[in-house]
Amino acid sequence: MRILIVEDEPKLAKIIQDGLKSKGYAVDHLADGEKAENRVQSSHQDYDLIVLDLNLPGRSGLEICKKTRQLKIETPILILTANADLESKIALFNAGADDYLLKPFEFEELLGRIRAITRRPKQALPFELKVADIVLNPATQKVTRGNREIKFTLKEFRILEYFMRNPNMVLSREDITANIWDFDYDSFSNIVDVFVNKVRNKIDKGRTQKLIETVHGVGYKLNSRD
Repeated sequence: MRILIVEDEPKLAKIIQDGLKSKGYAVDHLADGEKAENRVQSSHQDYDLIVLDLNLPGRSGLEICKKTRQLKIETPILILTANADLESKIALFNAGADDYLLKPFEFEELLGRIRAITRRPKQALPFELKVADIVLNPATQKVTRGNREIKFTLKEFRILEYFMRNPNMVLSREDITANIWDFDYDSFSNIVDVFVNKVRNKIDKGRTQKLIETVHGVGYKLNSRD
């Protein structure tokens, strides 16, 4: 899952970035409102969530939110604000924000809001993902194949989750990079192949039914065949 953080306070931005990365999220950060608006308009499909500060140089968070919704961009938006009055809250929802969080806040509260928002897609996702005999629970990060639990690192788990949300689809290395790693990640690195092979070894090793397929010259595919 990839998140865009728009926050001009360096210390707070770093806390959010470091905290989310430690939970396995890919995180990009911008501190300028105008640059953020341009990024959202040009690359919104790359993000699962936008965490947007209200008071920004160049363009306010409220203006960015309004413009984003006017352009029919539906990426979830979580606003960070110091304004606690009812009028301000109503203005945020009228502008198209999905939720808001009052400053100051604890990181765990932010994480809880992010998890809640990303569980509210346009079409409700199941609490568990199932492909063939693999079952993945995004909330508990538990994965089983058959009746056996398989342990993954955070990055491996995010890769498998991405595959399971897109079964039978050929995912290019660029697709995987964009959804798992940061915006400035070196796409010429072979790290994607390394991590996919780690996931494949844990899922398919020792089994007659191999589910993760290499599509030569393109990328990978998780097959849902029974």
